[in-house]
Amino acid sequence: MSDISMLFTRAGAPPGSRGGGASSSRTVSVAFSNVPLVTGSLKGHLFEENRKQILSLLDDDDVATIGIHGTGGIGKTTLVTHVQNGLCEKFNNDRCSGNVCFVTVSHGLTVLGLQLKIARKLDLKIEGEDVMEAAAMIYGAFTKRKYSVLILDDLWESFRPSDVGLPVGEGGFKLLLTTRNKRVCHEINNEKSRIIEVKCLSDDESWDLFREKLGDSAILSQAGDIARKVAKECSGLPLALEHISISMRAADTVQEWRTVLADMSSMRLHVVEDKVLPLLRYSYDRLRDQQFKDCFLYCSFFPEDHVIDCTELVDIWIREGLLDGIENREHQRDKGFTIFKELINLSLLKADDNEYWSGKMHDLVREMAVKVGKEKGFLIRAGEKMRDIPGEREWNEDLCKVSLMYNDIGSISPDVAPRCPNLSTLLLSLNYSLTSISSLFFSLMDGLCVLDLSRTGIEKLPDSVSNLKNLTALLLNDCRRLNYVPSVSMLGKLREMDISYCEKLRDLPHGMEGLVNLKFLHCFGCPAPVSGILSGLSHLEELTLSVAKVQDLMKLMHLKRLSCRIRNVSEFNDYVMSQCFVCLHQYNLTVGPGRSRFAFFIMRSVEFVECRFEEDSPIVPGNVEGLRLYMCSGVEYLVSSASPDSTFIPLQTFGNLVELFLDGLENFKGLVKPGVALPPGSLSNLKSIWIRGCDGIKKLFTSSMVRGNLQNLKYLGIAECRHLEEVIGGSDSDNNDDDGDKYRDDNWDDLATSEVVIKDERLSIYFPCSSDSTFIPLQTLGNLIELKLVKLENFKGLVKPGVALPPGSLSNLKTIWIGKCHGIKKLFSSSMVRGNLQNLEDLRISECFHLEEVIGGSDSDNDDEDDDDDFDDLATSRVVITSQEDERLSIYFPSTAFRLRLGWLPNLKRVVRGRQNGREKGDTEKLVFSKA
Repeated sequence: MSDISMLFTRAGAPPGSRGGGASSSRTVSVAFSNVPLVTGSLKGHLFEENRKQILSLLDDDDVATIGIHGTGGIGKTTLVTHVQNGLCEKFNNDRCSGNVCFVTVSHGLTVLGLQLKIARKLDLKIEGEDVMEAAAMIYGAFTKRKYSVLILDDLWESFRPSDVGLPVGEGGFKLLLTTRNKRVCHEINNEKSRIIEVKCLSDDESWDLFREKLGDSAILSQAGDIARKVAKECSGLPLALEHISISMRAADTVQEWRTVLADMSSMRLHVVEDKVLPLLRYSYDRLRDQQFKDCFLYCSFFPEDHVIDCTELVDIWIREGLLDGIENREHQRDKGFTIFKELINLSLLKADDNEYWSGKMHDLVREMAVKVGKEKGFLIRAGEKMRDIPGEREWNEDLCKVSLMYNDIGSISPDVAPRCPNLSTLLLSLNYSLTSISSLFFSLMDGLCVLDLSRTGIEKLPDSVSNLKNLTALLLNDCRRLNYVPSVSMLGKLREMDISYCEKLRDLPHGMEGLVNLKFLHCFGCPAPVSGILSGLSHLEELTLSVAKVQDLMKLMHLKRLSCRIRNVSEFNDYVMSQCFVCLHQYNLTVGPGRSRFAFFIMRSVEFVECRFEEDSPIVPGNVEGLRLYMCSGVEYLVSSASPDSTFIPLQTFGNLVELFLDGLENFKGLVKPGVALPPGSLSNLKSIWIRGCDGIKKLFTSSMVRGNLQNLKYLGIAECRHLEEVIGGSDSDNNDDDGDKYRDDNWDDLATSEVVIKDERLSIYFPCSSDSTFIPLQTLGNLIELKLVKLENFKGLVKPGVALPPGSLSNLKTIWIGKCHGIKKLFSSSMVRGNLQNLEDLRISECFHLEEVIGGSDSDNDDEDDDDDFDDLATSRVVITSQEDERLSIYFPSTAFRLRLGWLPNLKRVVRGRQNGREKGDTEKLVFSKA
C-alpha cells in the first residue's frame, strides 16, 4: 500500500466524524466481521437440539449444505442467528481460521441481487450486471478462506450455488439456509446435504414463553387456566406467542381474558400455517393508542427486511401529522424516538443495534401491516424491483398513501394518469433509474400533500407539480441530475422543501420568496443562489445551506436550527452578537474561506477552517458544545487569561465543550497558557479531544489541569505532533526540568478516560492510574487494553532497554498497532513477553522501516543472545501477515486467537528469535501460505 491505511482499515472513525479509516480499493481480502448479532433467546428443547445438531453438522466434512425449513413465525431466523453467534465465538477464540457471513435474502431476489448482498458482506465491489464476473469474485473470496460459513436466511426460491459463485462441496465452505418451503431445500440438495425441520413448541414450552413475555401479572392467579388456553391457541408458534402475550399485559380482569380466548377460538383456523397472520392482526387490534397504531403502519412503507433508520421514520411521522400538537420539531423528534423505542419493546420492530437507533420488521409482521394498510387505502409496493409504475387498476380513487420506494422504475409515461383525488402521500424515493415523469401523472392528484422524489435520477420536475396546491412537503434531495423545478408560487401550503445536493440545479424555482408558510428549507450542496429569497421566508425554523450571508440570517427571527458556512470571522462575530443567534436551539456552523472537513453530530458546534485569528479574533458562543479549528493561524492557547475579554475561549465557554478538535494549527502551544489556573470543573463536560499536526505543542496537560477537570473524558487522540514530549506533565510552568512536583502520583487519578483513539492513525489507551517518570507509568500499563502508536519520529521501543517489567504489567493488553515509527528496531524483548502478553489478540505493524525483530532476545541492546522461550507466554493461536499487496501468510501457535499483520518492513529479519525442539521458532516449517 502507498501508506499505512492497511493498518487501520478496521479502526473506524472517531465519534462525530464522517467516516472511518481509509481502505484500499485494491483490497481483495474477505472482510467477514465475525460480530455476534442481536437476537432473542431460544425456547424449547427441540430448538436447542436443532442448534447443537446444526453446529455439529457444520463440523462434519461430509456435510456441505444444511437446509432448515418450517412455517413462518416458528423461529428459523432466531435459530440460525444463535448458530451465527456460536460460530463467531468459536472463530474468535479457537485455533481454527474461520468466518461466518449472514445474509437476509427476502422475497423476489434475483441471482444478481443475491450476489450483490453477499458481495456487500464480503467487502467486494461488483460493478455492472455481469453475473458470471460477480460469481467469479465471490468464488475467489470464499476459497481464500480455510473455513467459512454462509447463512442465507429467508430463501423463497431455489438457485444453483455455482451460478452465484458459492463453492459448495469445495474446501471448508458450508452453506446454511432457511426457508418456509421444504421444496427449496430439496432443489438445492446434493450428496452432502442435510435437511432439518423446525417444529412448533410443545404446550408446556408455549406456556413458558407466553409467561416470560407477559411479565409479572397478578391476574394469573385468577385467570391462569384461561391464559394457558390462550397460549395454546397460538399453536406453538413463537412469533404469535410473543405478540399475543405482549398485547395481554394490560388485561387485568378475568372477563377480558375470557373475551380474548373466545375471539381466538372463533377464528377456527386448524392449519398452523394459516394462524400466524390472524393472530398478529388480533394483537395489533388490541393496541389501544391510535397514534401508536398509525405510527406502526408506516413502518411497512419500507421494503421487506429493510433496516429502518429511526430518524428517517420519525421525519415521515412528522410530515404525516402523526406528531402534531407538540410544540416544535425538536420535541416532536423526542416523542418520535420514544414511540420507536416502544415499538421495539412490544416486538413490533426488532432492534438492529443495541441503542434503538434502527430496527427491522419481521416479514410476517410487515405482511400483516401491509394488509391492514390496504384496508385503509394504502398501496405499498416498496422494494419489489419493479421496473414500471403499477397499472391504473391499482390506482383507485380511495387510495390515500402510496409507497413505491426502493424500486427500479425507469420512467412514468403519459399513459399513466391516475385519478386519485384522495391521495395525500406519494413516496417514489430511491428509484435511482427514474429519469422522467409525464406531466399528466400528477394532474389528477389534487389532494397530494407529501411528494418524495429524493435519490432519483429525475432531470426535470413536470410542470403539473405547480398545481399541487395542497402540497406541504416537496423532497428532492440527492437528485443529482435535477436541473429544473417549475414554479412553486401556487404552493402556498408548502412547509418543507429539500433540494440538498441537487448539484445541477442552478436556479431556484420561481415564486419561492412568496412561500410564507415554509418552515423547513434544506439546500446544502445545491449551487442555486439562495440569498435573494431568504428575506421573504421570515417563518423559517430550520435552514441548511452551503454559504450564508449574515445580513440574510439576521432577518430570520424564528430560526431554531441552522447549518451553513459563514465566509469570515468578522461576519460570524456580528451574527453571534445578534438576537437571531440567541434564539437558535441548534447550530452547526463553519467559519472561514475553506469548506467544512468534518461533521458534528451534537446540538451546537462551530468549525473554523483556514482562519487568520491575528486579524480577527472570534467570539466563540458561550453554549457551544463542539469546537474544531483546522489550519488556522494566530492562536497559541485556547485559554490564555482568566479574563473573558483577553482569551480565545472564555473559561465559562470552555466548561460547556463536549468535543474539541484541533488540526494543523501552526502556532498552537497548548490548551491553557502556563500560569492560568483552571477552576475545578472547567472541563468537566469534555468527552473527546483530538489533536493532529500541531507541532508547537510540547505538553498537553499539566497535573493541575487534570485534577478535577477531565473526569468525563472518554476519547483522547494525538497524531503527528512532532515536538510533543508529555501528555501529562508536571507543574503549570514552562520549566520542564523542575522535578519538585513534576511527576505527582495522582496526575492520572482524575482523568477518567476509557479510551484514547486517533482517527485513521490511532492510539488507544485505557486508564485511570497514577503517574511515574515515564510517558506511560508502569501502574498504567497494567490497565492498558489497546495501544496504537503512529508517526512518532523519536519512538524507539515500548520499554527502555534495561527496565524490567514486573510479571503482569501488560497482562490486559489485547491490541497493539504501530505504524510509521521508523526509530524502532526491536518491539519486544523476551522478558517483556514472559508473563505479560498472555491476552494479546491483535498486533499490527506497518512502515517501520528500521524494525528488525518483533520479538528479540534479552532486554539489552545486544542482539546476539538467543532465548529458548520467547513465545512460551505469548498465548497466540493464529498470525495473519498481510503484505503490501494484501497477500496472506499464516503462522500457528498454541492457545487463544491472535492476529498479526505486517506490511512494508524492509529490514525485518525475523518474527521471533529463539529455538524450540532444536528448531528456530521463526522457521519456515511453521509457516502456512494461503497465497504465494
